[in-house]
Parts: sequence; structure tokens; C-alpha cells
Amino acid sequence: MSKVVILGGAGGMGSMAIKDLVLNKRFSEIVIADINIEAANQIVQEINNDLVSTASINVTDRKELIQLLSDTSIVINFVGPFYRFAPMIIEACMEAKTNYVDICDDYDAAEEILKMDKRVKDAGITVLTGMGTSPGITNILVKMGMDQLDETEEVETIWVMGESETGSAILYHVFHGGTGLVPGYSEGKQTMIKPFQEEGSLVVEFPEPLGRVKVYDVGHPEPITIPHFYPEVKRVTNKGALLPSKIVDNFKKLFDLGFGSTTPINVNGTDITPRDFAVRFLQENPELLAVGESNGLGGLKVIVKGKKEGKDLGFVYTTVSSEPTAASVAIPAVVGAELIKDGKVDSIGVIAPEVLNPMDVFDYLGSRKSVNEASVSSGLIIDMILDDGSIQSIKKGRPLTSFSRSLPLQ
Repeated sequence: MSKVVILGGAGGMGSMAIKDLVLNKRFSEIVIADINIEAANQIVQEINNDLVSTASINVTDRKELIQLLSDTSIVINFVGPFYRFAPMIIEACMEAKTNYVDICDDYDAAEEILKMDKRVKDAGITVLTGMGTSPGITNILVKMGMDQLDETEEVETIWVMGESETGSAILYHVFHGGTGLVPGYSEGKQTMIKPFQEEGSLVVEFPEPLGRVKVYDVGHPEPITIPHFYPEVKRVTNKGALLPSKIVDNFKKLFDLGFGSTTPINVNGTDITPRDFAVRFLQENPELLAVGESNGLGGLKVIVKGKKEGKDLGFVYTTVSSEPTAASVAIPAVVGAELIKDGKVDSIGVIAPEVLNPMDVFDYLGSRKSVNEASVSSGLIIDMILDDGSIQSIKKGRPLTSFSRSLPLQ
């Protein structure tokens, strides 16, 4: 047993991690560290468990952060956007000699974190970045497919989020990954692509009632980290969508109008960036992110193609769930921290989820008590792509067709 600090523990994902940690009791001390100490204290009162305490922290205060982490075995970071905060927090972890896990979903932050590898190794700690859903579970499914092949050539990671989120970190992430040029990986080298364009879109089939969903190129870490750890892979993509599709339409309009810009403009004597304004505007008008009806379902699809014994072979992993985004992202991060604590991760330095043993991850996920007993899930569906292009079902999962497309799943 040991001590874990949850940075941003009073937020939606951080508080979900706290609930999971308390329920599964694999750490002897759990600290909710947040700049909003009132919210953190409220969570402690609601949980009413002796394992949990709070700490007031501003992560930009390096001295204060190092002091908090100095007697801590591991920290899980939920403070976003990660392109702003992750590198500075890792800097503090190196000085405090504290292991680190995050759910970083920003491509440029992933690039910066990978560059810190030598210094992280010199500090003798493990930094596990991107241990959420996408990235996170997507990367682990990629590794599962790679383990079945002699050679891996192509990887496609796809996510669909079925509930509206209005937290500022999430909104900043959407603008960050949806504007400008973002990295892809094709023909064995990094490319730069324009996200959320029709040209790169793809219609993906999920089990009903999620059904057919159009997904778009998005700026994400998978095309950064997977080729880094497995340079033999020639193509890596990440595509995503928010549901209902009208949400994507609204974001695309804002992107096209330049509201993703980070160049300040002067408004009545005050400098403000279009992105800061847009995030605040969407928070003040959440109905713009709650347009149309949704059954709350989200999904993942991972396609891994390569060769086995000289023949073309591929694997398709699909899952559909009504699990809240906060849980589906936070709980894998907790599992990552548990794996490090239990000695299941023997690497120091910077790693990503595709370095982990998939069986260890799924064992820890499957054996834990759940904070979302009512969540509806297809389970993991596995199909194999044979050398003639035909599809062979390996694992069917659970049917979801009895649920209405138009009604939220309970």
C-alpha cells in the first residue's frame, strides 16, 4: 500500500478517480489536490472515508508542487489542458522523484513529454502519459493486435464520444486538436493534416443502436507515441466524433470562423484570444453542445493490420458503452498507477499505454469493483481480417439492439 496524489481531483474526471480508488482500496492514502479546495473538501465529506484527505495546490507554483509530491509514490494528473500543464508538472515530479500518470490527449504535449525521456530516466521515475480512453485503451488494443502479428503495418484508432462535456479543459482540447495543422503518420513518416475535413472523414459501423458514425481526423497523441515506440509501423491515424453530429457541425463553424486562434485581439482595451472567448461562450451557452437527441452511447474501434507467417492479417476491436466519459477516461489512469505501484511496469523513463502488457491492464480493469454498475456495454468485440479481405468473428460481445436510439440509456 502507498500514497497517491490526484492533481485536479475535485474535477469531473479526478473525482471519478477518487471514487474508484476508495472503492478498490489499493492505496493506503489518497490525496485530492486541487486549486478549488472547497470542492475538494466537499468530496471528502461526501465520501467520508479515512483514506482520503485534501491539499490546496496551484500546479504553476513549482516549489509548492514539489513539496506536495516529495513524500508521494505516484501522482495521477487530471489538470488540463495538458499542452499547458503536463510538462511543468513532470518537471516537479522529476525533482520530487515521484512516478507520474496522466490522461494527456494533446499531441504537442505528447511530443514534449517524449523528449523528456532521458531526464526522466536520470530521475529514476516512470512517466506514463496518455492513459485514458483515447489515447489509452486505444493504444492497449493496438498492442493486443500487434502481439498477434509478425509485422504490423497499419493502425487506425477511432473514438466516438456520446455525451456533451463543457469543462474548460475539454473544450480547450477540442479547439486545440481541431484547428490549424495536426500531426498524422503515413508511409513511415510524420505528416501534417488539417483536422475535421470531409476529405479525411470516414463512416464507421458500430453495433446498433450507435450505428453508422462519421469520424474525422483529429489532433491526438496516438500518431505520435505509437510510431515512437514501434517505428516499424508505417501508418497511424486517429479519427473521432462528438454525438449528436450537430455538435461537430457547430464546432466546425467556429473553427472555420477562426475562433480556434490563440492570437489576442483587443476588445475595449482588453486583450482576449478568440479561443478563450469561444470556450467561455460555450460554457455560458451549454445548449450549443446539447443539440438533438442522444442515447449517451460512445464507442471505440481499433484496426491493426499486418502480416502473420507471410500472409496479410488484421484485427478489429470494437466496443460500445454508455459509461460516462469521466469514468471511461479516469479509471484506466488509476489502473496505470496501480500497475506501477504493484511492479507490473518495470520501465523507467517516459512510456505510453502501448508499452504495457494488455493482459495486465484488462485483468486490473476486469477485477475491480465498478463505480458505474448501471453502465451498458457491448463488451469487447473482436473480428479478424483474413488475407482475402473477408471478416471472421472471433468474439461477438453483447447485443445492444434492444435499446432505443433516441433515448438515453440508464
